[in-house]
Amino acid sequence: MEDTTTMMNTPSSSPSPRYEYEYDMIILGASGFTGKYVVKEALKFVNNNNNNTCFSSFAIAGRNVTKLTETLKWASYPNPIPIPNTTIPILIADTTNPSSLRRLCSQTKLILNCVGPFRLYGDPVVAACVQTGCDYLDICGEPEFMERMEAKYHEKAMDSGSLIISACGFDSIPAELGVMFNTKQWEAPAVPNRVEAYLCLESDKRIVGNFGTYQSAVLGVASAHELQELRRSRPKRPRPVVRKFSLYVFG
Repeated sequence: MEDTTTMMNTPSSSPSPRYEYEYDMIILGASGFTGKYVVKEALKFVNNNNNNTCFSSFAIAGRNVTKLTETLKWASYPNPIPIPNTTIPILIADTTNPSSLRRLCSQTKLILNCVGPFRLYGDPVVAACVQTGCDYLDICGEPEFMERMEAKYHEKAMDSGSLIISACGFDSIPAELGVMFNTKQWEAPAVPNRVEAYLCLESDKRIVGNFGTYQSAVLGVASAHELQELRRSRPKRPRPVVRKFSLYVFG
């Protein structure tokens, strides 16, 4: 396998902006369970585009042209299927082929990565984005992967101007919104330094998962010690500083 660490950009104080690209976004892993739904939502933006949306063009990418074409057909229903490689281009890329990932990144300003489990397949995609200065977004819910990517690529991403953002999926967004809401309920100088969140799923229909989610959960539990070791190896972050004040009770 090609060494992805040998292609890093030369560090600079002001990374060169990337203005030329063919697509606003490329969805990698588009034929997967979650990727298909991402394509379905992306088509809604493109079909209803009145120049007010954040993107007007996108491509889908993966290993298998046939499966990607079937994804377009499924995601477009009941509308006519977009013409592959014309209205919605189909690109070939493989997480085991770093050069194909870098080629992908050179064609867009944003890679939306749906290829999981991320602890197995995510690192090469992040590396390619960091090397090319492309922004990265994923649907990961795997703490060890996210913290390992921050430790490994933070400085390099700053040099190349690449934004690396994880956890933009269902299992993460409710928790983030909950923390934001909780934080706003505190009045200065009081601040929360720990929030425990609980999520309950309710549905009139049967709730099912997919193999990729199940595999990610199993691998996460099996490698919990790796996350603990990673956290112990990193510098400790200071807790919020709270001004001391006296509380007087009158009664």
